[in-house]
Amino acid sequence: MLREAEVVVLGAGVAGLTLARLLWERGRKVLVVAEALGEASRPPVALVNPLRGRRFTLAEEGERALAAALAFYGRFVPLHLGVFRPVPEEDRPKVAGRLSRLKHRWEKEGVLLEEAFWLEPRPLLARLAEGLPLLRGRVRGEVLVYAGGGRGAHLLGLEGRHVPGLVLTLLDYFPRAVSYRVYLAGAALGGSYLPGEEGYRLPPPTEGEVEWLLQGAEALVGYRPRVASLWRGVRFRLSSFLFPVEGGFALTGFGSTGFLYAPLLAERLAERL
Repeated sequence: MLREAEVVVLGAGVAGLTLARLLWERGRKVLVVAEALGEASRPPVALVNPLRGRRFTLAEEGERALAAALAFYGRFVPLHLGVFRPVPEEDRPKVAGRLSRLKHRWEKEGVLLEEAFWLEPRPLLARLAEGLPLLRGRVRGEVLVYAGGGRGAHLLGLEGRHVPGLVLTLLDYFPRAVSYRVYLAGAALGGSYLPGEEGYRLPPPTEGEVEWLLQGAEALVGYRPRVASLWRGVRFRLSSFLFPVEGGFALTGFGSTGFLYAPLLAERLAERL
């Protein structure tokens, strides 16, 4: 079957569906081509937090990206506001200087980012896809947007880092997210234990990886949560997330920041198309 569209989006993860939804709402003839909804975009929980890593680095345009994510995702699914970051006393002056434009509140053990949040990706992807034409087959379009993540990056010759991540689903529940090295949010404990590598590979979880996550959780909350099951995904990381390619654009390579940046960059690309 051959279908025609003004814009063809390859990939139905958070980036591809966000862009397709924005274009569809503008009355554009858009077509999403994908095997299924998401892959790396389907963990049990997605943490949307602009303060990154152990060094408390504020993501580039983190304030704008967070505001765009709040406004966009909040139209489709409940957002669980508040991400707590433990901050050692000696690091507080440095961290405070990076928080001037983020709504936050200092507490005894660290800082609460009041507008950072977590959400459940699977209901979000389903809501974003409602009414959109999705296809497995041959397509023709005026503009092609690759938003397929790392699994199909070889189609464009994209070379980046593929970082396996593991999420344990829990019998315990954490309504307020806590994040430092690993994160606890809702009924999920997640983090990246293995180093990034070239080429897509989905390695099986190891006992060492599970133990590392549980140790991280214990350091955050003082005990080991009870584990129900697990989810494995691979994040694809590039130095740039939105750039031109032959026939269109690529919107990919977000690594662990896909849910943070997708609405901001998809809006910018939608305005250009």
